[in-house]
Amino acid sequence: MRNHSLARATAVSIISVLCIACGGPLGPLAGGKLSGTEHTGDEPDWVPLMADIEQIQLESNPNDPYSVNVWATGHDGELYVPTSLIMGPDDPTERTWVANVMANPDVRLRIEGTVYPRTAVRVTDETIAADVRNLLLAKHEETEDEHSDKAWVFRMDPR
Repeated sequence: MRNHSLARATAVSIISVLCIACGGPLGPLAGGKLSGTEHTGDEPDWVPLMADIEQIQLESNPNDPYSVNVWATGHDGELYVPTSLIMGPDDPTERTWVANVMANPDVRLRIEGTVYPRTAVRVTDETIAADVRNLLLAKHEETEDEHSDKAWVFRMDPR
């Protein structure tokens, strides 16, 4: 039993070091502060930029950074991130990053090594939210299920 506990503690330590070393989340494991080059200059054209990018990293809670991998897409010149379209809790606020964003909408996004300071704004227009969810489902070759329509969508506005 002691060897099992020691092995588990060692594995957790190694994973924690890897998350810190990579400057963000590692696969499904949350990370801390995102590393990367801070974006300066004009806003990118989100639609072509996001066309072939599978996932990005989102950092919430500036006082105690918490970062996760998320899907994202450009639509009508804006950048959008859903809470989750295929798995997870039915209530989006049960996700740590969503609860963090609801408390403080200042986030940082890392896209291909560049970090963008943003403000997450929940989309309440169901037509736009549905369009974004459908774009992302098609992009990731997923089919809509009972979870998809419960996902929230956030627009990532510049700060």
